[in-house]
Amino acid sequence: MGLLNKIFKRGDSQSTQFHESDSEPGEGSKNAPRRELVHVVLRDTMRQHGIPTDWIDCAILSVVNATTTTGMHVHLIVRNGHDRLLTYIPAFQSSFMAAITKFEPRVSDWLLSLSWQFEGMANTRWEPMPDPKVWARGGATAGAAASEEDDVEEDLKALYAIRDAAMKGDGKPPPGHTDFQPTQPGL
Repeated sequence: MGLLNKIFKRGDSQSTQFHESDSEPGEGSKNAPRRELVHVVLRDTMRQHGIPTDWIDCAILSVVNATTTTGMHVHLIVRNGHDRLLTYIPAFQSSFMAAITKFEPRVSDWLLSLSWQFEGMANTRWEPMPDPKVWARGGATAGAAASEEDDVEEDLKALYAIRDAAMKGDGKPPPGHTDFQPTQPGL
């Protein structure tokens, strides 16, 4: 039991408290301006990209420890439009982070994490998971990579055939190739 206490109980100087943004009073909190900034930038980023306001919600978990280090975890919840929005999540997140950095250059000091949750996705028809071998070959581009490898093999076979014909010593160029004129000095 002593080992578990050492692992999970770090003493009073390092204890951390979490508060959800809805349960924490807005006016008296150190994170209130930051929470407001996150909400405003999210709304503006959605408007900039034409995303309806009811598609993405935001929940913020404030973190405060005894050394007065404060920060927050931002949790974006996609409620609608996820099938059309899913491919653009990395681009949207980059745009959101760039916009918040314009207002707060030291955002990385207090924005500890940004996570995504997709709700109501059970009614959506998704493609089934691919064969596990796809991930070992490099993901969704594995089919294209295999096709490129086949093309490279065919090209190499053709080049080896040309080389072999030239090495036979018959002096004739391979079919489809013209003989070159000797190099002449320039005038």
